[in-house]
Amino acid sequence: MRRKLQELQDTLGGFVDQRDHLLLVIGCHEAEAAWVHKTLKGLDEETPSDLFLLFAHEARSATQYVTDVLANLEAQLEGANLTRKQNGEAPWPALPGRCQDPRESPGARLRSAIEHVRGLLPPDGDHRLVWALVPMKIEDRTGYSHLVGQLLPHDGFQPWMRSLRIIVRDEKEPPFLVPALRKLQVPGVLVYEPDLSTAALTDSLAQESVDPALPVPERMQALLQLAALDYAHKRYPAALEKYGLLHTYYAEQGLKELQALCLQGAGDVLRAVGKLALAKERYQQGLAVAVNTLALPILINLSMAAGDVSMELKQYTEAEGYFDITDRVAAKALNPYPKADALEKLGLARYLRKDLGKAVVTWTGAAAFCRSVEYTARLRSVLQRLEKVYGEAGMVTEQRACKKELQSLPREGQT
Repeated sequence: MRRKLQELQDTLGGFVDQRDHLLLVIGCHEAEAAWVHKTLKGLDEETPSDLFLLFAHEARSATQYVTDVLANLEAQLEGANLTRKQNGEAPWPALPGRCQDPRESPGARLRSAIEHVRGLLPPDGDHRLVWALVPMKIEDRTGYSHLVGQLLPHDGFQPWMRSLRIIVRDEKEPPFLVPALRKLQVPGVLVYEPDLSTAALTDSLAQESVDPALPVPERMQALLQLAALDYAHKRYPAALEKYGLLHTYYAEQGLKELQALCLQGAGDVLRAVGKLALAKERYQQGLAVAVNTLALPILINLSMAAGDVSMELKQYTEAEGYFDITDRVAAKALNPYPKADALEKLGLARYLRKDLGKAVVTWTGAAAFCRSVEYTARLRSVLQRLEKVYGEAGMVTEQRACKKELQSLPREGQT
């Protein structure tokens, strides 16, 4: 996978550095577009002399897309001006009125914005403006194609194109921009179709894991990623074998965090195939390895998993202990979400072992905590449990209060 991603980085970086082409068309699926965005952000951090503007909004229509892009751009300019003010620098001017004029075509509005931002680059030195239109979804192909067409150097390179690099996305199957561009034979256009499919990345990882030219730690890292892919695609025997090899290696190297991570992976595989007792044993071993490290996220995941599998085994008292560990470690890590999740499960373990009083106390505390951190989804779940318990206990007033609060919460999917 490292090789595939390095190829993507080299291609994008090479396009930014070259001077002969204005536009790069990247043919990619939606999942691959996410890698493109991540790589461009990395290049942005590595080259502070260049200005990268990335736009991932869905292209439902050309007008809507440009409106979203310009709204995003305005927000970025406002943020930049706050920084410039703090540094004692003059603010950048706002976008010209033409950008917001509904009488103008989307292409004219976008071009006006590009010219405006390009004019903000320092006149001295080698500075590039990289404008990436990489929508995650393209619904209006005709409008999007027309928009891209208005940015092409049909009559040769124009002054507004100086120091400008434009990156646009095309669908991969079937492409619609690339065939049209090839037919037009417009100069200054490059086409790149990376293969970042799961199959390609898996094959790349497999090659890296056995490449004697790579350092052993890099080969082991590739093998660890392969093990995770095996698990995700339910290739459980292969995943378990890899986690076993990796555990031995990391134990020999004294890398306790990665050793614990492999034990967690093995536990997940065993749990998926129904071997709950063995899964719990691996989680326990992972906790024993990681307990004296600073790997708090691993401790959170291992203790939560150990608690979950204890619940499946109906070992509720043990489950309480593991969820209590998760609660305390998440608090130490300043991560409110697993803390709230653990509190709900802690209350459930107490409820299932018939300690309704402690369950109510735990859930009441969990609800208060969820309110404080605005964790609405977990608050809803906890209130539903409290409403049920209050109903079983005949506590009508408390049950009504829970129901009233539940009705006041935003619906799922809303904010």
